[in-house]
Amino acid sequence: MALSYAAVAAAAAPARARAPCGKMAVDFFHEADPADLSARYVWQEGWPPALGGAANGGSLPARGTGLGPRLLQSHGWLEGSLLDYDSLEAAAAVFDAAKPDTWPRVLPRQDVLFVDGFGKQRPAPVPSLRVPLDRLRPSTASNGSRGGEPPRLSVLLVRWGGRCRIGEGREHEAEGEGGWGKYGAPPSDLYMSSLVKEGFKAHPELGGSSGSVGRNFEMFSLFVGSSTDMSAVIPVASNIAATLRGEKKASFWMLWPAEWEDFDETDYAGYVQTQAIFPTMRACEAVGIRSTFPHPADQYELITSKSWMVTLAPRPEAALPAAVFAEAGAVLADPLAAARRALAELAAVRAANPFPRGGDGSRPAPSNVNGDGTLRKGMVKAGWTWEGRFVLSFTGEKELAKRLEEMLLVDGYLGSRCLVQEWVDFDFEIRLFFLPPGDWAPGTPVRPVRFEYNGWGKPQEEGRPGAFRKLSREKVLKEMWHDDTAALDAAQERAVEISQDLLSWLHESHPAQPVAMVRLDFMLLRLGPGQARVVFGEFCELGACCISWEQGPPTIWRAAIDYALR
Repeated sequence: MALSYAAVAAAAAPARARAPCGKMAVDFFHEADPADLSARYVWQEGWPPALGGAANGGSLPARGTGLGPRLLQSHGWLEGSLLDYDSLEAAAAVFDAAKPDTWPRVLPRQDVLFVDGFGKQRPAPVPSLRVPLDRLRPSTASNGSRGGEPPRLSVLLVRWGGRCRIGEGREHEAEGEGGWGKYGAPPSDLYMSSLVKEGFKAHPELGGSSGSVGRNFEMFSLFVGSSTDMSAVIPVASNIAATLRGEKKASFWMLWPAEWEDFDETDYAGYVQTQAIFPTMRACEAVGIRSTFPHPADQYELITSKSWMVTLAPRPEAALPAAVFAEAGAVLADPLAAARRALAELAAVRAANPFPRGGDGSRPAPSNVNGDGTLRKGMVKAGWTWEGRFVLSFTGEKELAKRLEEMLLVDGYLGSRCLVQEWVDFDFEIRLFFLPPGDWAPGTPVRPVRFEYNGWGKPQEEGRPGAFRKLSREKVLKEMWHDDTAALDAAQERAVEISQDLLSWLHESHPAQPVAMVRLDFMLLRLGPGQARVVFGEFCELGACCISWEQGPPTIWRAAIDYALR
C-alpha cells in the first residue's frame, strides 16, 4: 500500500533534530520564482483544506481543478547540512558565482518536502541542492526549533492557480499602447516575479541596500483556481496566520474581484467573485494578516465597486459627472422605463450641482450634447470592471435601455445594478499618482509623484471605448492644445486641488486604513487660451497600470512594502 504524504515526512523524522554526523548545519534561503514553471515549492501539511489535507494519502489536486486552495512556501530560510565542505569558508575558497558547479551542495532537512507549483508531483524530500554563498548562513536553529530566527516580514501572495495561465505567450512589445508594459498585469506570474526581485529583495528593511540582496522575509503562495477555492480559505485563515512566522504579516491579493460566474477560459483567468474574495480578505485581516496589496478589504471594495461615483456626484468639490444606479430588477421588468428613470435622475443631479460654464460662458458643461439640461448621452459601467471592459456608451433612452440589458441581463453576470453616467467632453486624460506618507492627515497638502497622459480613439459602434493611446505632455501640447502651456499648467494644478478633497474623503471613509498609493484620473478639455475644464474620472487602486512610467511599478512596490512594515 502506498505511503501517505504524512508517512513520508514521518519516515524522515530522525534527520530532524540535527545535521548528519560530521556535517555543518546551515540555513539556506530557498527561492521559487513565480514565473518559473519548474520551480520547487515547500509543501505545507494539511493543504488543500477542502480535501482534509494531502496527508490523507490522496493525490494533490492539480492546478485549476477547483478542488481546493493550496498553500506552498516559495521563499524563506530552511535548515540543511553543508555537503563536501566542513565550513562556509572552505566552500568560499572555490566558489564562483558565475559557475553553478562550484556552488556548495546543501542537503535540506529530509522532513521538508517539496512539490511543483501545479500540484502534479507528490511531496518528497530532495537529495541535495546547489546553493550560492549569498543564500547560505550558519544555522540559527536552537533546541530543535524549526526555521531558525523569525523573519522581519511574512508575505502571503494570493495568486491565480487556475488551468489558464495569465499572460502565457505574452510579448509586451507586441501589445500596443493599451498593454501593461514589461512587468505585465498584477495577476500575472511575470509581474509577481518582478515584485519579488525588485520589491522585496531590494527593500532596505528586508536586507537589501547598496546593491545587496535582502532576504529578511518569507513568502507563501496561496493558489486559488476558482471562487469556491477562495471561500474555502475563510475557515482556515487562522491556520495560515499560524504558519507565518514573521514579525509582521502581510497579504498581497494578486487577483481581480468581479461579478461574474467562474468561467474556465483565458479571458477570465485571475477573476474571482466579489462575494468570495472580500470576505476572505477580511477573514485573514481578522487573524492578524494585514491586507497590503492593493488595499485593505473595505477600502479595496469601495474603490473598485464604483459606488462612490454616485455618492460623490452631488458634491461640487468632487468635480464628477452626474451618476446614478440602474437596478437589474427594474431593467428586467421594463428596460425602457428603467432608462427613462435613470436619465431623469441624472438630470436632477446635474441641475442640483451645475458645472461652471467654461471660458466665455458659451461652452456647456460637462458636454455640448447635454448642454441644455436634457440628458441624452452617457456611459453605462459595471462595478468591478478591469482593463476597460464592460463600459458602454449610449445616446438616447432607447439605446440606454439596450445597453442596460446588455450589461445587466447577460448570462453569467451576477451584479444587481450598474452605473449610468452623463457624457463628458474631453481631449485627453491625465493620471495623478499619489503616495501619501504614513503620517499623512487630511488638510495637509500632498503632491502627486507622477503625471501620466493618455487619449482614447472614437468609440466603437457597439458602444465600447475606442483605442487607448499613450501620450506625453509634449504630445498633448503640440498635437492638441496649440502649445498652450498656461492652460495645461492650470489644468494640472486644478486636478491636484480637486485631489486634496477626494483623498481626504477616502481617508475619512477608512481612517484606520490610509492608502499607500492611489491613482486619480481626470478628463481635461481646453476651453480657450490659458483655460481648461477638469472633470474627475475615477480612483484607481494600488497596482493600477502605470501607463508610460517605467519605474512606476517598483516605486509602488516600495510604498506597499513600507505600508506592510509600519
